Amino acid sequence: MNPIHTVRLILFSAILAILAGCCTRHQSGGVDVAIPIIDTHIHLYDTSRPDGVPWPPESDKVLYRPVLSQHFDAVSEANKVTATVIVEASDRTEDNQWVLDLVQHNPQRYIGLVGNLPIGTDEFAGLLDRFAAEKRFVGLRMRQRPGEEKFFTEAVWRDLKLMADKGLTLDVLLANFDLKDIDLVARKVPGLKILINHVTGLVITGEPADEAWAKDVRKAASHPNVYCKISGIFQRTGKRPSPKELSFYAPIFKVVYDAFGENRVIYGSNWPVTDRGGEYSEQLSIINEFFEPMGRTVLEKLYWRNASAFYGVKLNGD
Repeated sequence: MNPIHTVRLILFSAILAILAGCCTRHQSGGVDVAIPIIDTHIHLYDTSRPDGVPWPPESDKVLYRPVLSQHFDAVSEANKVTATVIVEASDRTEDNQWVLDLVQHNPQRYIGLVGNLPIGTDEFAGLLDRFAAEKRFVGLRMRQRPGEEKFFTEAVWRDLKLMADKGLTLDVLLANFDLKDIDLVARKVPGLKILINHVTGLVITGEPADEAWAKDVRKAASHPNVYCKISGIFQRTGKRPSPKELSFYAPIFKVVYDAFGENRVIYGSNWPVTDRGGEYSEQLSIINEFFEPMGRTVLEKLYWRNASAFYGVKLNGD
């Protein structure tokens, strides 16, 4: 072979190798592992404790089992999840401490707890002082609604403002609450950072988004202190197993993203509830398939930067 041709062949082969290397990504669930992931919504509990657990019920054959840090460690490692924020699923005050103690051995992975305290009660302020002294205690979730339509008493507003003053956050599960409640709280307590759980808690049907719902989403998103968690998507279908095609979820994702933008969407799984609909990796892959075309900056914000800013948590070395 002509020496010049030989040199050209070697150079051409080298260029191909370089191009192949720069375009190859080590992926898990469709996410480039070079992008850190903070899963902002998991639950930990132990059904074998002597006093049991208030949730899940024993009748739930999928979820009624010990769900502990070692179990999520395996999920994290399999899906390249860097860190997580735990959301308390118990209404027992001392279970906040139980979770904090459970994960204290690994503060780099378990970086925050969204707790559960009785908002609007005489004991709230003292309990908040106690738990807020722990830096991993980042906020509270509203999911129960004592008094139903009479829930928003002066005592509740007092306690929500106290949370804002302490720099704590508020997750809201839209089961006993709705988007109009989000609008109300955002207006009354503009200094409180609010995170709507599970793409607003609507039932995802695979059909085009309902315009009345979309209008309420946009109204909630008009408040700069309101964010939305892209989480619990399998749960919101009500199907077992849940659909695995992006097209089923895309109409809802689009409304939420268009309303909240790249700076106020936050990733969460709702593990182990994800197990009802499919594998953790399948849900993560669906979410990533929608957001990946928007570019690396959006992915970084979705998977960790927005969570870090909202909850005030940091990744190891960040």
